[in-house]
Amino acid sequence: MNQEITKLLRAKMYMDYLANGIDPVTNTGIDGDTLHNEKVIECLRYVSDILEKNICEAEMPQERHRSRKNGAFYITDEQVSMLNVFTYKCKVSELANEINRFAEVNSTKKMAASLINDWLEAEGYLCQSDLNSRIPTEKGEQLGISYEHKTRYDGNEYYINYYDPQAQRFVYEHINDILESRYVKLEDDVVPAQAIEYPSSVRVREFISQHNDKCFIMTIGSCDSVASKGSYIAVLHYKGKSKVLRGTNIPASSSIKVIHSGLLAAAESIKAPTDVVILSSAPFGFNTPRYKNYKSFKFCKDIYTILSEKKCNLYTAVCHGRGNEIAEFIRSLEVSEV
Repeated sequence: MNQEITKLLRAKMYMDYLANGIDPVTNTGIDGDTLHNEKVIECLRYVSDILEKNICEAEMPQERHRSRKNGAFYITDEQVSMLNVFTYKCKVSELANEINRFAEVNSTKKMAASLINDWLEAEGYLCQSDLNSRIPTEKGEQLGISYEHKTRYDGNEYYINYYDPQAQRFVYEHINDILESRYVKLEDDVVPAQAIEYPSSVRVREFISQHNDKCFIMTIGSCDSVASKGSYIAVLHYKGKSKVLRGTNIPASSSIKVIHSGLLAAAESIKAPTDVVILSSAPFGFNTPRYKNYKSFKFCKDIYTILSEKKCNLYTAVCHGRGNEIAEFIRSLEVSEV
């Protein structure tokens, strides 16, 4: 990682902390009104988005900038029959590179290796590990996927998967299913949730009090993109009573991953059937087709499954532009709990 990327990652981390009203140096709440001003916080989040785009561009090889095809990737049955099966256990990137030999021939964009992993996870062959890497399930191991534990030069640990010839053939045989999972909407490809309209003129505390018969789940989180670790504060608030959950050293490369972890932990801690409202300043992707954003779809599916098993009804409410109010509400509960 070059020095410029390191600077960008550090700057983005500071913006994420400040956007949540947290001092990035002391990791404590910031006093005063300036950083709690709605316009200032919106600006900070905007800067964070710009930095993230710059990070992606800085990491992207220049060759990919010079030549980019416009068409969506596809492969014919004849071309699939020409794909080479490696005699050794290969990585998913090698499988993708072999498949992408035909991207140039067909004048299309290349297919991302992550698409293969996404489909294998959706089909139960891979699962998330404690190190924010995917590893094979028992079903995946039977297919021929194995994994090894690795340590990067910076000390961060991760897992890497290897595909034997049988697993490679399986991927090639299902290449069109893999592509359809990204480009085709299926009837059951959305996670349902009932939406509660949030009036733009109503403050967060008032909105919660208006729906006092429901259990609200909210969270704030921050992430150190350099260390790939984050922390969250999640809250369950029901009929005036609150439960505060904290998570630290969460393996993550973005704050949204940390926030997802906090919401899932809050959902897991619910003990009895009730109406649950996920209150956020931006939508998470419920009732949105999977192919629009697979990672968001997986989060929505996971939280829906957890709540369904507890016989809870799931609602969502989006208070656009009031993320600072959610953060203030959560921090006030955290202080009162102490």
